[in-house]
Amino acid sequence: MSSRTVAASGTSQGIRWPVLKAALRGGGGGVHAPPQTFGRHDWNLPDGRAICWCPHQNKNKDEAGMEFSNQQKLIITLLTDIHAHLGIDNSVDPGFVQRMVRRGHGWALGWAYPGLFEDGIEPPEAVAFVAEVLTMWEAIEETHAGFDQARKDRLAELAPIFGRDPRFGGFDGNHEADLREIVHILVDDLGRWPAFRGRETDSHRILADGYRRMLEVYQRIPNPGYESSLSVEALAEILNARVIPKSGMELEGNVLRWA
Repeated sequence: MSSRTVAASGTSQGIRWPVLKAALRGGGGGVHAPPQTFGRHDWNLPDGRAICWCPHQNKNKDEAGMEFSNQQKLIITLLTDIHAHLGIDNSVDPGFVQRMVRRGHGWALGWAYPGLFEDGIEPPEAVAFVAEVLTMWEAIEETHAGFDQARKDRLAELAPIFGRDPRFGGFDGNHEADLREIVHILVDDLGRWPAFRGRETDSHRILADGYRRMLEVYQRIPNPGYESSLSVEALAEILNARVIPKSGMELEGNVLRWA
């Protein structure tokens, strides 16, 4: 099971090791690094390559991400077209590169090809948030799947709204389309969080605020070990945080209803 320790997105804490570990893990092997909040670290990939992650040492805004001017997009499009026409193997995926550049997701290139970028690429705040959400929901679903029936029944009692079958529902396809697209890139294009591959990610309801409340609780829960599971009580507290505070109501189909 993946680690449960994550840092709040958009804060000076950065993204902690478990989030990058979950993000970079592929079909085999893993990334080796100390479990600590990122400053500047060298990371050893399974194939022997080393990368450096320096999220808070970028000198200026341009170095903080992988965004491109219109001229650069044109050049990249031409080069990737040539690359694809020549059928070059054992290199980057030209179609993927072109699609990410055109759609403004240059950060994904750093995740797909970390060895190409000397100083690493700090992901946008929305990407960090989605990575945290996926890590949290992976832990929730794996924990629930490991419960015996007695604990599942107890969870349903403690969290009657969301505790009966807790599953990651994605994001709203209309109002949270950017977040939903990031899920698709992370899961389907980059192969991270394979448990969510092929799942419908259009929730048809706005869920980001509820996920943020859940993350606030999730991040406070003690984490004695990276493979430890959540208790019934802890899982219930996380799931109940999704209910809109002080109202006794929650969103269903973008409509408030009494919880």
